[in-house]
Amino acid sequence: MSEPAFAIRALEMHSRFVWDFDRVRRSLDFIAEQGMTALVLHRNDIVDRIIWPGRYFGAAPQAANIFERYRDSFRTLYEYTPTRRSGPYHRREYLRRIVELAARQGTQVWFQNKELFFHEIFLELRPELTKGGTLCPNEPFWFDFVEAKYTELFQELPGLAGVITAPGTGESRLSITANRCRCKLCAESTPRGWYGRLIGAMHRPIRAAGKSLVIRDFVFSKRAQEDLAAAFEAMPADIAVSLKNTPHDYYPSFPDNPRLGRVGDRRQWLEFDCMGQYFGWGIAPAILIEDWRGRLDRARAAGVEGLVFRTDWESLDSHSCFHTPNLANLHAGAALGRDPGTSAHDVYAEWMARAGMLEADTPGIRAACGVWAEALLGASWDAVAGTLYARGCVLNDSSTFPVGFDHAWWLAEEKNSLADWDPSKTDALAPTQEALDAVLAERDAALATHGRSAAALDDPPTGLRPEALAALREHMRHCRLYLSGFAAVTRALMLSRFLSVPQSAAARREAEARLKQALGALLELAADFAKVEKENPRPAVVTALSAERLRTLYADLLARRGASSVA
Repeated sequence: MSEPAFAIRALEMHSRFVWDFDRVRRSLDFIAEQGMTALVLHRNDIVDRIIWPGRYFGAAPQAANIFERYRDSFRTLYEYTPTRRSGPYHRREYLRRIVELAARQGTQVWFQNKELFFHEIFLELRPELTKGGTLCPNEPFWFDFVEAKYTELFQELPGLAGVITAPGTGESRLSITANRCRCKLCAESTPRGWYGRLIGAMHRPIRAAGKSLVIRDFVFSKRAQEDLAAAFEAMPADIAVSLKNTPHDYYPSFPDNPRLGRVGDRRQWLEFDCMGQYFGWGIAPAILIEDWRGRLDRARAAGVEGLVFRTDWESLDSHSCFHTPNLANLHAGAALGRDPGTSAHDVYAEWMARAGMLEADTPGIRAACGVWAEALLGASWDAVAGTLYARGCVLNDSSTFPVGFDHAWWLAEEKNSLADWDPSKTDALAPTQEALDAVLAERDAALATHGRSAAALDDPPTGLRPEALAALREHMRHCRLYLSGFAAVTRALMLSRFLSVPQSAAARREAEARLKQALGALLELAADFAKVEKENPRPAVVTALSAERLRTLYADLLARRGASSVA
């Protein structure tokens, strides 16, 4: 007997500007087809895009909707924010339509953002918010502002199911996590107290509207996670907690989020990234079916009720998992959220059938193509893990190449530190012979894994459309270039670091020769990438295969080589 499905199985869409309506319809269709339950619309300032709030621009307290507020305050809005004055009510109408369409098929819609967020006009209207050139997160105005903002939000969009917010990240406009203010209020404040005031200001109007608040445990350090976890204890019992599946962003090499199952009696959600912000954007497919199967089993055991699967990323325009084989991750999330026993080849077959890759959707063709796709993509994460990562450490900048020696080690050992969560990794990338040999061997093994998998393209199954096979061949060609680029980058970085400290004469001679080869490989790959830039119009492809980034790193490493008298 299979385990019961997770109660909430949500698809998350990101946007920097506006959610393209065709993308929304496609996502809603996917939700309906796959038996999911919710659509999450993510933008850091999504609430501020549709709320002024009117009360600060002269709207009467009894104003019941955005048009009554605008009727009272249009002159003031035009005086202070002429380019924004009409934007909120246009976007409000657009989003009301999305909520209504979702409701017709029984799909909830949630907003997801990061707080505090606000329009810069408030810094002019309330000069006390800035002290000594820095923003003060503890000024009482902010908590009044937040309560007014969410009161108006649910007057405008009563069909929303609720709000998911992350108060513990410096990616908001203002947070205690990144506070630089040194005023008396801040000196007397604690992170726990600030989180409590902010969450309370959100929760009161959300609860009054009969909706739900979910707090995201989205942090960049273990200390910040502990501060936010302490605030959880004092939150009202109806507030749920949403955790990334790993403690710091969606790094598949990292352990489970240590807060999993440790949020008291609160409802828990768990978040996953399908597109691959840190594992190749799908330019290098990285299908995580078996990794997720284990994480979802542990999530069930920990009492998780909700799952959120992210399809894109707001910092990468015009790209999502719908554009790449990583769409199989979304199918995996939907299927495993319903039934943990779903086989990998069934996930692949469903992806291929729904993507129109099959000549006919028959059981025989599905089965053959599902098995074949597993041979092609089943080890795809292993190839990415051995190139974009190094011994589990994140040696990529949101899937792009580091642009300098110092940049690379900051990424791997500070910003994205695995050692913060797994102390055994403290010296994983140290300038030692053991670490160097391990990392270089890892590159060779990963590229060999990709080569073995790509060989499946030479023996396609009956029933696969020729156009689909041609597209997969082109995709895997770009993948090979991309993985080769990261392999070359990591070799050059590790050899440069190895040579930055004293070594034996024999070890130094060997490393110098290998570094010379690695630097030459960077230039050769940059030339190959430049050809792709001319032939492929997709921005995500040419951003991932960036000749300019490779050349920038090459110049930095070459300068270091010269400074070390290696040449």
